[in-house]
Amino acid sequence: MKTMIILIVFTAVLVLLLNLTEPPEPLEYVENRTFEKHSNLLFDYDIIRYPAGAEITPIGSLNSSIVLGFVTDSWNLNFGGIPANGSYATRTIKLSNKEDKAVKIIMKSYGNVSDLISFGRNEFILKPGETVSIDIFSYTNDFTVGSYSGEVDIIVKKPIYNFLCIS
Repeated sequence: MKTMIILIVFTAVLVLLLNLTEPPEPLEYVENRTFEKHSNLLFDYDIIRYPAGAEITPIGSLNSSIVLGFVTDSWNLNFGGIPANGSYATRTIKLSNKEDKAVKIIMKSYGNVSDLISFGRNEFILKPGETVSIDIFSYTNDFTVGSYSGEVDIIVKKPIYNFLCIS
């Protein structure tokens, strides 16, 4: 009898842990902004996936010109051409919570561009009706000249049940 209870508890814990996983990493990177949904036993996740990239360009002599690339499309987070050796570029996104309860915002980057990217703010609570602007930076420190690509995901974690709090 005791073994049966242990087996049932172990199975219940295993099922719960499997259902509490966050959304999986992408298998391939998007070419346009896309929206996905993922759920587990306690939370719904809305995922906004943005293509991301940067072209690190060499720095010439002081008398030469540097070509910068600017990408202003709202459907991607391509940083364009950035000079090497400590330069940076910034993109800004605006997030609004239209839900009637607080949500948690989690930002992740993938691909070889992910080491270039940092977020001005990450893993934070967005209250109902609140709007924030988030800076996303691409720094060229310690990176060689070349093309970098991948994606940035904005994950919105929402509790399914009213008794749950987001933390």
